[in-house]
This record gives sequence, C-alpha cells and structure tokens, in this order.
Amino acid sequence: MNFIARRRRGVVVGLSSLLLLAGCGGQEPAAPDTEQTGSSTAAVYESPDSLLGLSGTYSRTWPLAAPEELLTMTLTGVEQVDRVEGTYVRTVSRACPVLGCNSEAGSFYALPNNPAIGSFIVFRDAAGQDRDFYAILQIQRSAFTGNITGIVLLKGGVTSPQSFTMTRVGF
Repeated sequence: MNFIARRRRGVVVGLSSLLLLAGCGGQEPAAPDTEQTGSSTAAVYESPDSLLGLSGTYSRTWPLAAPEELLTMTLTGVEQVDRVEGTYVRTVSRACPVLGCNSEAGSFYALPNNPAIGSFIVFRDAAGQDRDFYAILQIQRSAFTGNITGIVLLKGGVTSPQSFTMTRVGF
C-alpha cells in the first residue's frame, strides 16, 4: 500500500471509531427547565388574555394562504389593557393584474380573551365597514420585550377555516 492509501484507511477507521464512541456515553443529561433559564427559547404560545405589544409588522409563515387570506399586516395603534385600536396596512392572497391591487388599508380593533366570545381582531375598510375578522387563538411573547412575536389566527365567516401562524418582522 502506498502512503496515500494508508492515510485514507486510517482516516476511515478513525472516523468509524469516533462514531461508535459518540453513542456510548451512558444516560443523556436532562434538558434544563426552560422556565428557570429565562432564555428566548422559553417563549411558548399562550392564551391571548392581553394584547399589549400587538402593534407591529407580521408575516404569514405556515400554512400557505387560501384566496383572500392575510399574507402580511402592519398594525399601528393605541394599546390599552382591554383593547387595541388603530390603523393597518396589509396584503392578502389575491391574483393581481395590477401591482398593489392586493394591498388594503383601513382601521382595526382587537379584543383580548373574553369568556363569552374569545379573542379576535376586526379589520375595517376606509369607509368604516367591517371587511373581515379573525379569531386570535394563541399568542407568543418575547421574553425580553414583552411584545407579541407570534400570533395564531383563524379566519371567521368561511366554511372550512384553517388556523395559521403569523410571525413578527423586526422588533
């Protein structure tokens, strides 16, 4: 065997020995309790009992949007303990022959969890007429800022709704 062949054989034997030893460490250490670590991975989805920190820009992540459903939304408004009101700009999934025809703007209001009706957000057009509404099923908050970083929505008034997640873009 020449020098290069012996060198390759040594590398292969060394790697296979390393792989065998990697799994022989005994019992795996327990994962740390996320509530005690306070890390950003400790953020979990929760009930929308308060919507403070809702204002911001969100983008749909999963699943893909059905026709006329939200793709992105930017909410700007006044946040109070019992409601959030303001203006929005959003894009919806729509086939557009003209650039920008899938953008909408208007006003919105959102209410936190209510035992009778749950939590929801209503979008109104520029004339003040209700355009559509979404149930807010769950929210996720930043452990550092307290702002909402994820929101699970379900469109109301459709025959077979499917919940979807929107994630905050930026801070």
